[in-house]
Amino acid sequence: MLDKSEGSTPEEINKQPEVVVPFPSVEPASVSAKGKICPRCGTTNTLASIYCYKCGAKLPDAAAQDKKICPGCHTLNSATSQYCFKCGLKLPEKTATGYEYAGEYGGFWIRLLAYIIDGILLNILNTVISIIILISFFDTSSDFSFFSAFESLETTESADFWLWYVIIILVSYVVQITYYTLAVGKWGRTVGKSALRLKVLRSDGSRVSYWRAFGRSLAYILNGVTLGIGFLIIAFTEKKQGLHDFICDTIVIKTD
Repeated sequence: MLDKSEGSTPEEINKQPEVVVPFPSVEPASVSAKGKICPRCGTTNTLASIYCYKCGAKLPDAAAQDKKICPGCHTLNSATSQYCFKCGLKLPEKTATGYEYAGEYGGFWIRLLAYIIDGILLNILNTVISIIILISFFDTSSDFSFFSAFESLETTESADFWLWYVIIILVSYVVQITYYTLAVGKWGRTVGKSALRLKVLRSDGSRVSYWRAFGRSLAYILNGVTLGIGFLIIAFTEKKQGLHDFICDTIVIKTD
């Protein structure tokens, strides 16, 4: 490298522009100067953090950006590698920066309690709607004589009663599906889950869309069709997933 002062006067040296060579940044997008950004909730953590302090998600590692870590010897391999070049062990499908929840999943009992809380809320709402529909079907200002329709299934009152009953059942399902779809799609949690600090996510840690929440609410009905077995398997699966979670690729986690 030539010395720019060689063969030049002090005045000429001062007039020469200073050349600044920019250094390319080697930090991944998920690691900023302020700290590591959680890939799930977007919270900024310290550079020394391994897991997000808010949601418990595994934070990205600058050295392992877009690389696969061998589960046996922990050697870094390229993203396209299928087996570790050092020990030959089969590598995971996701890179090191892929989502990997490291916190605690919502188990059977706590989710059952959340379900009971939501059930109480839905029962109150359905009761109010049922009364409104009842008043629109019958003149209840004087009495409730339509209940005597049970004595004879051939009367007009009996036909009206069973029509009202079928409508109430259908409305209750519509209310339930709408409730779970809007609550999970908007906030990732229902009133019951919010009270117990639970949240519904995709298995990759992303937010549950409205359409997926709608499908999950429909699949939720299968728990009743299977006599509760679809819900009971939460207690025995690794990620505490029920039948509706497996169908819609969702998980329920505990939050702070």
